[in-house]
Parts: sequence; structure tokens; C-alpha cells
Amino acid sequence: MSIDSDSGDRRERFKKLKDTATLPSPKGLAFAIILLTQQENVEVREIVRLVKSDPAIAGALLKFANAAKFGGIHIASLNQAIIRLGLPRVRQIVLGVSLLNEYRVGYCKAFDYKTFWAQSLAAAIAAQEVSSYINFSPEESFTCGLLAEIGRLALATVFPDEYGEILQAARQLPTKELLNLETQRFGIDHREVAACLLEDWGLPMIFLQAVEHHEFPDQANFPLGSGAHALTQAIHFATLLGKACVADITARWQLLPTLYHVGAQLGISVESMASTFDSVTATWQEWGALLEVSTPVLPSLSEIEALGPLFLKEQERRGKGQASNPVQLGVLIVSSNKSLLKDIRNELSKSNYAITETATLGLAPTGPGEGSEQLIIYDWVNGAHDAPDLAQAPRWGNDKRPRHFIALLPAGQEQLIPKAIEAGFDDYIQKPLSGVTLRARLLFARKVLCLHEGIQIEREGVLRNADAAAQTNRRLLLDALTDPLTGLPNRRYGMDRLEQEGSLASSRGLPLCCLMIDIDHFKAVNDTHGHDVGDRVLCQVAKILLRAIRKEDVVFRYGGEEFLVLCPATPHKAAVNLAERIREAVTSAYFGLQEPFFRVTVSIGMAAYDANDASVDAMTKRADEALYRAKREGRNRVIST
Repeated sequence: MSIDSDSGDRRERFKKLKDTATLPSPKGLAFAIILLTQQENVEVREIVRLVKSDPAIAGALLKFANAAKFGGIHIASLNQAIIRLGLPRVRQIVLGVSLLNEYRVGYCKAFDYKTFWAQSLAAAIAAQEVSSYINFSPEESFTCGLLAEIGRLALATVFPDEYGEILQAARQLPTKELLNLETQRFGIDHREVAACLLEDWGLPMIFLQAVEHHEFPDQANFPLGSGAHALTQAIHFATLLGKACVADITARWQLLPTLYHVGAQLGISVESMASTFDSVTATWQEWGALLEVSTPVLPSLSEIEALGPLFLKEQERRGKGQASNPVQLGVLIVSSNKSLLKDIRNELSKSNYAITETATLGLAPTGPGEGSEQLIIYDWVNGAHDAPDLAQAPRWGNDKRPRHFIALLPAGQEQLIPKAIEAGFDDYIQKPLSGVTLRARLLFARKVLCLHEGIQIEREGVLRNADAAAQTNRRLLLDALTDPLTGLPNRRYGMDRLEQEGSLASSRGLPLCCLMIDIDHFKAVNDTHGHDVGDRVLCQVAKILLRAIRKEDVVFRYGGEEFLVLCPATPHKAAVNLAERIREAVTSAYFGLQEPFFRVTVSIGMAAYDANDASVDAMTKRADEALYRAKREGRNRVIST
């Protein structure tokens, strides 16, 4: 089901959830602050007045303003803090603090609230970090990343017991199975709940689309180069990076090939991935400290990739101040026979093995000790019936490296050999123990286990492929969004941004204007000077527009000799002033490839988005009409509606 379709059934099911009055949401005061920061020309004192009513939000803003990354002087007043942070970051902090404080814990025992918020925070920061790859607002990307998994929290909040049962049943199942279980039980899954929540909060359609489809972006069928496609891919990447941040050492290492592959879809190269990951984790730790979210210090991406899980385990021990020998192949000896233990220990001490001893072999949940022992020597005493059924036991340690089991069988009991193999042992040695045989068997086992190193070679191949794919996808994305002549964004990109900004303006009550710009007598330029000069004029006008507009404005080639400038959060008068500045800049420039140079002029039509407009098409149509009026009235002028 898709939020794009008019799904009355889904909205009806969501309404039932909403009627419980337990769905996650920024509460009254926080929501009022968020809305206030979105208003044009809002005065800081108005925000301060509301913030003072919530000590948690006030404290968080002061903490962030005083953090080293946001300034070096001590800030004691909320007024200074808000000015220093800026309204976009204030919105981020208020949203995060309000949701965190209200839903830091809950009643769903199977839902890990601590990990959920740590992962969501990391995803938000990651989405903000990669926003430049998709030409999307960093602040809006942060919001999408933070709320991407909000549907899971919603179901855990409304149905703590029932959802706990589903989470337990789906713990080892893929996400698709979890979605099916949710739909069977509640008639709606966490993706749909998240999209409905965002719609209920008045967020733009493109947010809803990205959040609903981020887990399976390729199934959304958004056109390549569209805003929905780019944002969905970015949130998919961000949530994967968030999972990597909260995963254990081995799971994080295993996630990296997928992370590289998904990043490549955004055009993130292997080299850029390292700086992206490290930047995200560093910011994650800063935000975690300020918001009181558990965000442990992580190794750099290069360390994770180069060292592998067992080495990282040793590094973690050293970081905790524990003694750590050079990494060796771990051997676990399972026996209660002290004499046998001494003999094996003496033999193995001559070689590069790290020895652990235990009297019993416990296999719950994944095996003995910390699971780092790859060689397990089991003393099968006199045909005892306590030997484990290794065929049903996990064959991998906690660090996800393979294990090799060797049975020590009593002398003269050859009938135990097939039983040992059937039980899952990889090899056997018969007593009395021979040092030569033991060392030979362990050497063979070491060679078998060394095949695991082939995985690292395969991973390196993945990285090379990901890097090539990143370059290809980056080029394809640029080609899909860029006008090949002027280098400006093309009409496809521009119309997508128009829809996006129109949705934001409509939902937040913000002003929005557009300028339709046409080069006067352009056909005469081509006829007089040639098409190569005409192309040069188009390129030069494009550069003038880029220099004239503000950072937040968007300019794209609308078609032929027409350009469109989109002015978000811009009132009518400011847009008219910008249009005049553009007109004067073009008029004062000289054009041509060689002397005699010549001048050109432009006509500009300006229109503002009206709250009563059914879509942004109405605004662009008015701008187009104003443009033709400017041409009829003599050209080289600005007409506004």
C-alpha cells in the first residue's frame, strides 16, 4: 500500500490508532515552538517565551549552544543560545528532545528503546551528512532520518504486549516477515503508520514517500533523478549507517559491504564513505552526550575494515584497560582431566595458540566463553552421553568466525568415531594423546580456518565494485538532473523542487515566490551572431543568475532561453528586489566571443504562491503570464503579480 494512493482503509485503521491518544508526537509546547520557528520574521523573544516554559528544552538549547562545536564563549541566556544555534538547529533539538523525553522508555518489553533512539539519532545525523549528495535541505533530511523508524515506536507504544509478541516471533526473520506479521495482527505495518503520522503532522508528501519506502527503495519505482527517489535512497543509507553505529563489532563489520553498495547508489565513493562515517559517528557522540543518549565511541571506518572482528575485540579490551596478548588462534579445551589438560597445554604452549580451559561445553546461546575460540578440543570420556549434539549447535562463535571441533576419543573405542562425526565433530584424535598427532591435527584445522580469510578478499572486491558503481551512479544522477549546456539544474529537477517547496510552504504557512526569466530577442542573437554565440549567451546568463541569487534560492533552465528562479521563504517585495537585481546584472554585462561585444536584456515575470492555489502550477502560470506582459510592454523589465 502507498501513501500516494487514496487509501481510505489505511487512514481508517490509522484513525483507530490515533483515537487511543497514545501515538508518539511532539507534545503541545514543543509542537508550538517548532511551528513558531517556521514562521517568517519570527522574533527570538517569542521563541524564548515558549522555551522558558520547558526546562528540558531550555537546558538542551543551552547545552548545545555552549558545546565546543557551536562556539567558544559561555552562553547563559536563551536569547543568545537561539541566535547562536539558528532556527533550523533549534527545530532539530526541540523535536529530538520532545520525543526523547516522552518516549525514552515504554511498556513493550521486547522493544529496545535505548537502541531505537541511539539508532534514530545516528540516522538523522547521517541523513543530514549526505544531504548534499541529493541537493536536499540538511535540516529536512535530519527530520526524515530521525522519524524514519517512528512507526515501530508507535506500534510498541499503542500495543506494548501484542507488538512484543510479534518482535519475539520475528527476531531472526527478515523485515518483510515482520511487516507481514504486523499487517496480520493490526491491519497496518510500521511503514504505513510512520507515513500516516507524518501526514498527520502536516509534513510534505516527499517526506511521507521517503519514510514509507526507505526500507525497500527499489520497490518504490520513483523516477531516477526525482526528489522522492533521491531522498528515499538517502534515508535508506542513513538508517543502515544508524544500524551500523549500534551494532556489535561483528555485525557492524558485516554491514559494511551493504553500506558501501547503498552509498554507491547516492554517488558516495569508498574514500568519501570513510570521512562520512567518521564525521557521522563523531557528531553522534556529541549529540548523544547532550541528549543523554547512549552513543559509544566507535573505531574509524578504516580501522573497522582493516582489522576485522577478532582484532577489534582485542582492541576493545585494550580500550577498557584489560590485558591483551597479541591476537592468536583461540583454542578451548573441554575436559575435567587435569593431567590431560596439562599435557595439551604443554604441547600447545610451543606454538601460537591462546588457550582457554573449561570442564563443560555450554552452547547457549552461541557457545563457550566469549565465542572467540575457533578450535574446540572436547574430551569424550569413556563414551559418556554428555557429548553435545554439535550438528544442531551453532557452528559460529560470537565473533561470527567459524569453529572447528575436535573429539578426543577413548583408546580402543573405534565405534565412537562415526558417532562423533554424526554429532557434528570435524575431526577426532584417539588417546593416548600423541604430541605429534595433536600438532598435526591442529595445523590441519588452522589451514581449514584460514579459508575464512577469503571473505576479506571478497569484501575488498565489493569495495572496488562499490567505488566504480558510485562514480557511475553519480554521473547518471548528474546527467538526469543537469542541463548539459549551462550546467544548471534542468527542468526535471526544477519542477520536482517546485513541488517540494510548494508542499513545505503550504504545510508551514511560509511565503514562496518564483521568477520566470526570458532573454529578450534571443532569436536575433542566433541569427546575427550564430548559434555558438547564442549558446555562449545562455551560459553567461546562467552564471550571472548563479551569482545574483541567494544561497537558499534555486535556479534552473526552464527551456530554450527561459530560466526559472525559485525563492523559498521569500515575501513578495524581496522577490521583486531580487528580480531587479538580476535584470540589472544582465543588462550591465557584455556578451560575445570577440569584439565587437554586445549587450542583451531579460524580461522577468514574478509570482507568489497563494494559499488558495491547488498546486504550484498556478504560481508558475501567473509568473509566465507576467513575463509575457513584460515583453508586450517593451521588454527589459520586471512585472509582478
